[in-house]
Amino acid sequence: MKFLTPFLLFLFLSIGLSNVSYAQSNDEKQQAGSLFESTEKDSMQIWFYNRATAMGLKDEKREEYYNIILYHTFKMTRLENKEKGYTQQEVRAKFEALVKKQHSEIKAILDKKQYAYYLDIYNKILKSVYERKGWK
Repeated sequence: MKFLTPFLLFLFLSIGLSNVSYAQSNDEKQQAGSLFESTEKDSMQIWFYNRATAMGLKDEKREEYYNIILYHTFKMTRLENKEKGYTQQEVRAKFEALVKKQHSEIKAILDKKQYAYYLDIYNKILKSVYERKGWK
């Protein structure tokens, strides 16, 4: 049963990010550009699972970790939705606010070593987003 729970969480995360990807592909027909490219989403799915395992997260803590990441990632991907009507400056400000909130929520559930590990890896993803978007 302990194997089944991480597997189901990984499956849920994969399905959730696939749904985000599908919704985003529809948005991309209306508007070019996105905060996370499909290759980054694929990498993030594997990253979430591997990092949670490497950090030693188990059961409820792992599930809470996934839920926080999934929630904020979904919110971030929706920022450039044409219907929202945000300027690029507004998108960036809201993106940074979501990152800050995510970091705060993640910090509350991890110990110092786990949180440092999370930040190290997550900042690499953020660097890719910032470079692609031309944000300094």
